[in-house]
Amino acid sequence: MNRPELLAPAGSFEGVRAAVQSGADAVYLGFGTFNARRGAKNFTREEMAEAIRYCRARGVKTNVTFNILALDRELEAAMEDVRFLNEAGADALIVQDLGVARLIREHAPDLTLHASTQMTIHNLDGALAAKKLGFSRVVLSRECTLEQIREITARAGVETEVFVHGALCMCYSGQCYLSSVIGRRSGNRGLCAQPCRLPYGYDGGRKGYPLSLKDLSAADLVAELTRAGVASLKIEGRMKRPEYAAAVTAVYAKLLREQRAANAEEHALLRRVFSRDGFTDGYLTGKIGAQMFGVKTEVPLQEVKADYDEAARRFAEGKEAPLVPVDLHFSAAESGLKLTVSDGETAALTVTDPAPVERAQNRPATRETVEKNLSKTGGTPFFVRDMEIKLADGLMLPASRLNALRREALDRLLAQRGEPPCRRWIPFQNSEIRHTNDRFIGYTVEVRSLAQIAPALCENPPATIYCDLRALTDDPDAVRPLLARGLPLAAQLPRIWHDRERDDLTRRLDILQELGIETVCAQNLGQLELLRGRGFTVHGGFGLNAANSRTLDTLAELGVSRQTLSFELRLPQMRDLDKPVETELIVYGHLPLMIFENCAIRRKTGKCSCKNGLTCLTDRTGQAFPLLPAYGCRNELLNSQPVWLADRPGDYQRLGVQYGRVMFTTEPPARCAEVWLAHLRGTGLDFEKGFTRGLYNRGVE
Repeated sequence: MNRPELLAPAGSFEGVRAAVQSGADAVYLGFGTFNARRGAKNFTREEMAEAIRYCRARGVKTNVTFNILALDRELEAAMEDVRFLNEAGADALIVQDLGVARLIREHAPDLTLHASTQMTIHNLDGALAAKKLGFSRVVLSRECTLEQIREITARAGVETEVFVHGALCMCYSGQCYLSSVIGRRSGNRGLCAQPCRLPYGYDGGRKGYPLSLKDLSAADLVAELTRAGVASLKIEGRMKRPEYAAAVTAVYAKLLREQRAANAEEHALLRRVFSRDGFTDGYLTGKIGAQMFGVKTEVPLQEVKADYDEAARRFAEGKEAPLVPVDLHFSAAESGLKLTVSDGETAALTVTDPAPVERAQNRPATRETVEKNLSKTGGTPFFVRDMEIKLADGLMLPASRLNALRREALDRLLAQRGEPPCRRWIPFQNSEIRHTNDRFIGYTVEVRSLAQIAPALCENPPATIYCDLRALTDDPDAVRPLLARGLPLAAQLPRIWHDRERDDLTRRLDILQELGIETVCAQNLGQLELLRGRGFTVHGGFGLNAANSRTLDTLAELGVSRQTLSFELRLPQMRDLDKPVETELIVYGHLPLMIFENCAIRRKTGKCSCKNGLTCLTDRTGQAFPLLPAYGCRNELLNSQPVWLADRPGDYQRLGVQYGRVMFTTEPPARCAEVWLAHLRGTGLDFEKGFTRGLYNRGVE
């Protein structure tokens, strides 16, 4: 049974030392503007190159976060960063954007790719899809249970990486748009403002923190994750101080070595350095609920200072833990000294001291004295595993000569180990527009219930009516008359489904095929192969985060014939996309901002109450955000105001986008009819609580 690597965060070069000297097998760190912690200090080119050399020399891997959505105009700069990281010797890039991943495979074919947790991979289908796209590892969603992790790891044929400590997001990573829509700071672009940590009330009531989860701690589950075959255990915290990373890394390194649960002292240390009302392992163990929520625990500095000071001493500049074993072969004769050092990985290295060696007058050198001097590797990352000594009789060997020979050998070995590998690089040139942007064709409609398909929609049907999969398959007899009228029904799949729900989903897909419904809108990477294999026409939803032309290329290759563009794009950015498939943009609807595994509606009442009317979360300004039930007893949080563009059709009908999607969520049938007719006529509409133009004009940072 292989032990997983321990992957620690590093937000600075000091953070790199903290992680490495505290027992990390690998570090992950951000570079430039294409990483999900753009607000962190991150690294300059010189610092990154030195950090990679430092880690490589000590046998520690470097995984560089390249995990945000890139825009077309940024691809050239992004690939210049990839070229630098490829040459510098980064061990892997952690990537979210399908288009960026495609470009890396094409232009840096020797560089390892890890699928970021921002790709929302949470089931076997998703992991298999990532493998086909060239990823060697998937960072699974934090919402996966141990059982799901074990199943995916055993069957996917790709490495899995699992978070074991640090902050938990309420929303599935990669599917959160709350920060961008309310504050223009996009989590998919690396600038999440963490609005989930703010107070909210239920339906205008007393404020609390219904979206703030405790930090994760899997300190008692290390052995179970090892048995599950997980390749990497990941500690969150690039934004935290190096002392935090050092303290937490040291605890988990010891737990991994000893394959045990944390003791009371270790739990107390983890809590002192940072927690939110303690910790939770609820997602891993499947024990979700109110006990998972908490806010930051303020610990007086004097209570944690000793822990931080001890951690800081461990990674102070010049401090070196014995990380790399070496074998020494030493020979001494009157003609000089020779020392060969081997680490078993790089080429053996030999240094000589050709000065003649004098005969000893009274105390000749012995094997013991030579071994003692050559074993003094303190101040280096090396320790002597094996030593062979060939020593002529009667020689005088001053300690100074032996020490100098040892220092030269180890210094040269350290430099040699830090050298980057030789990798291929195929020059990148951003392509011009290759596909003709067709004219605007018309509208599509998305509904949650059959009742929302109002008579006005039947009389003037849209190009496609996307209907929630459950609504279509729970009552097939109610669907058949709609199909008989020629309505263009298509199924809208849920953004999230776990492997335990796959049988139910495939049963529902069988019902669709029995009904004759041929088109399905996928919302997650893992759904594409499943749908294409069943012969469906595949459209892609906003959950696929299509934000650049290369992502559209990738989705086209995966069988998507029509793709909804990311609503985080500005209209001119949509216009400038090269479009190998038909495209849609959302022109009306309460945008879905978050999707939860931990039910926020149940937290309000203590029991299932989805069918007891609409529940809203109210923020500090009085804005009410609807909470809707989603597939699998999950929740979706919607924006307080709908996007509205129907009165300005010229803004989006000249973008080369073929369809505008009208998305109905909480609207009753009569309101659906009013909204639909307004789009057909290009007229205005009254909104009691206002509307928004979304991010289409103002964009995100």
